[in-house]
Amino acid sequence: MIAQDETFSQFYAIPIHMNPALTGAYDGTYRLTAVYRDQWNNNLGSPFKTFAAGGDTKFQLKFGNRTLKDHFGMGLFFVSDRVTLYQASTNKVSGYFAYHKKLGDRMPSYLGAGLKLGIIQRNINYDNITFGDQFNQIDAFDQATQETLPPNNIGVFDVSLGLNYYIKVDKTKYYLGFAGHHLTNPNISFFNRLDNINPSTITDQKLQSKYVAHFSMDTELQYRLELQPRIIYQTQGPDNSLSIGTNVQYTFRSEDTGLVLGLWLTAISDLDGTQISHVTPLVGLIKDAFIFGFSYDVGMRDTFNNPFNLNTLEFSIRFSGEHENQSNFCPSF
Repeated sequence: MIAQDETFSQFYAIPIHMNPALTGAYDGTYRLTAVYRDQWNNNLGSPFKTFAAGGDTKFQLKFGNRTLKDHFGMGLFFVSDRVTLYQASTNKVSGYFAYHKKLGDRMPSYLGAGLKLGIIQRNINYDNITFGDQFNQIDAFDQATQETLPPNNIGVFDVSLGLNYYIKVDKTKYYLGFAGHHLTNPNISFFNRLDNINPSTITDQKLQSKYVAHFSMDTELQYRLELQPRIIYQTQGPDNSLSIGTNVQYTFRSEDTGLVLGLWLTAISDLDGTQISHVTPLVGLIKDAFIFGFSYDVGMRDTFNNPFNLNTLEFSIRFSGEHENQSNFCPSF
């Protein structure tokens, strides 16, 4: 079995999860984020539930009496991915570090480099798992199993790196980034910790490296109206995904409230071929320093053969504090 990562449809709502170089890349001095994802609840008896929460902050760099235009970002994030039926979970705690070098003043631009250092912890409850030798040949799996079960709680070290470039030209902001995750290919197999194991047992379950490339732009169409197209490509092992879409953001006359409407299309390419995976409408509400996001993935695979389909609900909330300037070199959603 080859493991993959959790995923978020609102990938820009949790940008440092996408690219550690986006740590501290925003307008303000600190940012707090929480995302909840309920995946395939309408089709599975035990759906996948993912929760992420954390924050990041940035520091202006000073040398003596001299204040640099560069700045340094730090962050801490927690992600929990759970399957309720088996009480199986993957938990990640990661520290993020990024340095943002200002390259120009006439056309404001930054080049950022980021590092993520994390711990991945996996556990499972064997009480909810049954094996063939437990069947009593009548009506229940109530016999003792002869299976050799490994420790059900493991932890491994994880490393990610990223780059991000931002530039503002006239009324348009451009963002381009690349990140590599799980660069040390940590072995997350439970059986890798078992002594006196059967030689035929596969003990190598390395988490394959994931590579992410993203591009976006924010352009002002007219006063209070902004167009925000986004593209993100991800590849991990034989699996690839491409998400393309755009948001339209309108700021109300009060200037402390805004509305965001978006539509996204995601295509995947894996061992089953290339196909459209889902369409994601998005609604966002901006109120002062808060941003609330709601999205719903409408599954497109087997749409006409499966009356339930595989749909996903996602909700995010963010808060950015102490707005100091209008540099705004990290996109929303």
